[in-house]
Amino acid sequence: MLRELNVDEAKFVAILAKAARTERDEFLAKVAEKDINGLQPARGEHNPVAELGFEQLPPDASQARALCEAVATLSPGARCELYAEKWHRGLTEASGLGDEAATAALLDDPDLHDHLLKGLYELKL
Repeated sequence: MLRELNVDEAKFVAILAKAARTERDEFLAKVAEKDINGLQPARGEHNPVAELGFEQLPPDASQARALCEAVATLSPGARCELYAEKWHRGLTEASGLGDEAATAALLDDPDLHDHLLKGLYELKL
């Protein structure tokens, strides 16, 4: 159960994460596939930009900036709970990472929206 993070905050971050993902995908759609390094797997995901986080966005990317600001306004405990929601793991593991590492992992996950909503669903919130 959530102690410091309320459901509305988690849903708001999820909405911002979805908007940032859309902004990121639109930006990366302009990049030629040959310009993205990496091997194409034989099976599974063939979208080379699927694993890229938000760091490729230009500094004026408003949705990614709004996501960063929303996560920054949360208390360290709430960010820890948000990270635990994302990974469906315990708070002990999330707090063991430290606030900066957990925040960086959250902000680098292009699928944060889906992870958060799945976590809230599993908690029946």
